[in-house]
Amino acid sequence: MQKSELDVLVQFKEKTHRITVDEGSNYEQLVRALMLNPEEVLIFVDGISTPSDEQVKPGKVRIVKIVSGG
Repeated sequence: MQKSELDVLVQFKEKTHRITVDEGSNYEQLVRALMLNPEEVLIFVDGISTPSDEQVKPGKVRIVKIVSGG
């Protein structure tokens, strides 16, 4: 049985990337596919903040890197 895949458009640093993930993947897996640390980013789907453990669904994904200092 062949796995279903989902194409997702991800905006990060003013660039748009097309990422293909297995259906059932979560946003943490999508972030890791972009070689980013999930603990250092915020994820927005259609403008709504989304937890990284939520399952990927169609929509416009925007990833924002968190900047902190001390």
